[in-house]
Amino acid sequence: MTVTSSVLEGAHIRLRKAQMTDAISMWKHVWGNPLVYQRMLFTPTFTAEEAQDRCRRSIIFQKTNPAWLVALRDTDEAIGMCAIREEQPGHFEEAGLCIGPQYQHHGFGREILALLLEYAFCTCTAVDFRYSCFRDNESSKKLAAFFGFRFDSTFALTRPWDGALKRIDSSILTREDYLAWVCDQKWYSIEDRELRSREK
Repeated sequence: MTVTSSVLEGAHIRLRKAQMTDAISMWKHVWGNPLVYQRMLFTPTFTAEEAQDRCRRSIIFQKTNPAWLVALRDTDEAIGMCAIREEQPGHFEEAGLCIGPQYQHHGFGREILALLLEYAFCTCTAVDFRYSCFRDNESSKKLAAFFGFRFDSTFALTRPWDGALKRIDSSILTREDYLAWVCDQKWYSIEDRELRSREK
C-alpha cells in the first residue's frame, strides 16, 4: 500500500479526491442508494442536480480534510467514500466509510480500512483509532473485529435527516494493537516496516 497526500493506493481500489465527473456514479452507488444511506448518518441525495452540488461541496471539503472517494483501480469509477478525523491530538476516528451494495462482500471494506489505518498510524502517528457503526450493522462489526478493534462503548444518536434513533457501537484500536496486527497479518508496506523499525 502506497500513501501519498491525495491518493491512497490499494491492490484493487484507490482512495482519491473527488472530481465533478464522479457525481452521477456516487449518486447511483452511495448518496442516493437506500441500501447505503439507511445504514449511514449522511443525508441522502435524491436528484442528479443535488448530486452535482454535493460533488462540488465534496471537492471543497476534501481539499483540506483527510476524506476521499473510493474508486476501482482498473476503471477509476467512484463506488464509495471514506474519511477520518483527529478528535484530539493523536486520537483519530473513522468519519464515514461506505461503498455501493454491488461492491460489498468482495474484500474492499478491508482494503479501505487498512489504508485508513496505515495513514492514521504511519503518516499521522496516531495513538489510537476509533471505529463506530450502527449496532445492527453486522458487516461493519465483523470488519472492525478483523483488524483487532476492541469494543468499548455504546451510545444513542438521533439521525438528523429522518429523526431515527440509532444505537452506535464504538470500538478502539491502539497503536500497539495495530502494530501487532500488522505483524500477524504480514501486510507489510514500506511505511509499516519503517514504523516498526523505529518503535523497536
